[in-house]
Amino acid sequence: MNIPNLSIDPKAGQLSAILYSKEITSLQNLLDWLLGLPYGRNSDRTDYTLILKENKGTCSTKHALVRAVAIENNWPDVDLYIGFFFMDSNIYPRLKDILEKAGLEGIPEAHTFLVIDGNYVDVTSKSSPIEQGMIIDEMDIEPEGIGDLKESIHKGFIADWAEEEKINLPLDQIWATREAC
Repeated sequence: MNIPNLSIDPKAGQLSAILYSKEITSLQNLLDWLLGLPYGRNSDRTDYTLILKENKGTCSTKHALVRAVAIENNWPDVDLYIGFFFMDSNIYPRLKDILEKAGLEGIPEAHTFLVIDGNYVDVTSKSSPIEQGMIIDEMDIEPEGIGDLKESIHKGFIADWAEEEKINLPLDQIWATREAC
């Protein structure tokens, strides 16, 4: 995939200055750096800047950081999206017992990613639901939306799915199963 040759201006904002001081000077450098960081929830799941201190991140925090840097640098066509895929034991065999105990085949899972110049980009880890073509619905959000808004959208998506599929479990039980996964 061709990533646009976009430079980070250290004077564009605080995030750009910090990244530049770490010798991360372009969009491609930033994407590569984030892909190399381990997956892990930050101490505050809504604060994407913690990646810079904690050297780890989730799909939400990693991609929100890129979008925030894009905003600082006025980069066009670097957008943040939330998408949904069906998380089941075929994709993640380690979830089989959790899902079976709940009486579910799977659960819709939210995943945050980037769309750069019309191309899907995921720097969460080397294995991605994006690359596997598993996204069934998506919408764009801004970095501030990775917390409560993302959770609200996700719960709404699960509620709609449960109603459509005639899943006879309370939403909080489905959500608890999803959290266990």
